[in-house]
Amino acid sequence: MSDESAVRVRSAEARDLDGVLAIQEEDQPENGGTLSARFSREWFAQAAEDEFLIVAEVGDRVAGYVAFTPREAQAHVGVVRAMLRAHPDPGAYLHGPICVGREFRRRGLAVALFRAHRERMHGAPVMAFIRADNVSSRAAHVGMGMREVAEFECDGVRYVVVAA
Repeated sequence: MSDESAVRVRSAEARDLDGVLAIQEEDQPENGGTLSARFSREWFAQAAEDEFLIVAEVGDRVAGYVAFTPREAQAHVGVVRAMLRAHPDPGAYLHGPICVGREFRRRGLAVALFRAHRERMHGAPVMAFIRADNVSSRAAHVGMGMREVAEFECDGVRYVVVAA
């Protein structure tokens, strides 16, 4: 029997994709969430294969995930292009998306995921964007050691750039 309170943070595998996609979907704006982009199963599968996707698992369920990629892997996303114009840091890789399932929030999973990917990337420079009105995500990222370094607008929405 699995311990439902134990959290395991590990590299994502193909078997995790349904859970990752379900969490992504519940955090889309039309479902009351704050994600700014929707990535395909194929994109997540490639990130997992390239070892740029980490999951937090509680029991046998995916409870959260974080992707961290070279900027080329997200160059197709308009808001990413806008962020790179606002804060062009050629040495930084991209942090995100990071998302924790609603029922697993406020348990430290985002911090655990962030630490795991920072360790995987050996502390290399990292950057991400957050909707300016997403106060909880901004506070969480600052709490993880990132700092707000720029602001930009894309499609009428204000964002902040965070970096570490």
